[in-house]
Amino acid sequence: MSAVEYTTPAPAPTAGPTSLRRFTAADAADFAAIHHDPLNVKWAGADASMTAERAAALIAGPVATGWDDGTLLRFAIVEGPGDGRIIGTLSLRDVRHTRDGGSAAVGIKLLAAGRGRGSATRAVGLACDYALGVLGLSVLHWHTTVGNHASRALAERCGFRLAAEIPGHGHVDGHLAGGWVLVREAAAPELELRPEVPRLTDGTVLLRALQDSDAEQLVANCSNPGAIRWTTVPLGYTREHAVHFINTITPEGWRSGATLTFAVADPDTDGLLGTVDLQCKNPGTAAVGINFGEQARGTGAAEKAVRLLAGYAFDQLNLSFLYWSAMVPNWGSRKLAWKLGFTLEGQVRGMFNDRGTPADRWILTLADTDPRTPQASWDGPAAPTR
Repeated sequence: MSAVEYTTPAPAPTAGPTSLRRFTAADAADFAAIHHDPLNVKWAGADASMTAERAAALIAGPVATGWDDGTLLRFAIVEGPGDGRIIGTLSLRDVRHTRDGGSAAVGIKLLAAGRGRGSATRAVGLACDYALGVLGLSVLHWHTTVGNHASRALAERCGFRLAAEIPGHGHVDGHLAGGWVLVREAAAPELELRPEVPRLTDGTVLLRALQDSDAEQLVANCSNPGAIRWTTVPLGYTREHAVHFINTITPEGWRSGATLTFAVADPDTDGLLGTVDLQCKNPGTAAVGINFGEQARGTGAAEKAVRLLAGYAFDQLNLSFLYWSAMVPNWGSRKLAWKLGFTLEGQVRGMFNDRGTPADRWILTLADTDPRTPQASWDGPAAPTR
């Protein structure tokens, strides 16, 4: 029987702003930077001492050889229009072809700029389509260390299922640890990339997906004089506005990774109190949005909800900074940010669009390493108004 010959097609798949391509010599500095990322060092065994010179040698040597023999296909993950910028690397390792398909292991390392924007989900989806479709493989494996919940959640979003937990199959900070092995098969149903909104609670408030039953309260919240005065909700807010927001705008925000909106609910009654969101316009950062109904103000629900949101942003999405902005003089919003540990960075004249009229904007920031308690004495009015 003659040997089966395979060639590795040169790919450049794209999904929205995310694309995959082969590394080139010009990418050496980015390749090295990926290995310096602390999370990649901790969970993926990345070499923190990697230099651009060594990276260039790897790209010209083992990386190129892996493509030539088809056993290790390492992609650059690129984000943005045109040539974009590299935000990580994704590999198909141990590629084995058989007459009835074959297998490979999927691995990914991201820079901080690539986290929290949906880029990883799009990149893994592209790689799986390439492996199962173009290469004709039948089984893909995902290896991660027990405790790396972000990696496991990413795999499960992309159609992988847990197959085994193996002692000593993982590593964390250079030490052996248990490992999770997840599997995706070509015969699995076509993956529908629908947004999956996590449920977060501290026992007193619940962050969840918006649902049709929230429409009536959402109309009331967005018709409140405080919301009209200090936010950009549409004037004359109707049930049609609410239904469109719940069923179209919010799911699309989760699907694209641009705006991640949560309903804030009473965990006992599931009644809507308000909404909070992360507006992810720039890599590694997000702006916080918030709108609560009159009945929830003064109860502490907003503070508790944003604490949950910040924990999700920093601990699950691995963001580095959160921004908070408020139109001057919304002292209620500024004091809430102050309670949560945000630092006032400045007041920018005319930066806020107050329904067609320029208004001043306060800008506050919170880093993932900052305490989530006031960083200075309160310098506003004793009883701030909204």
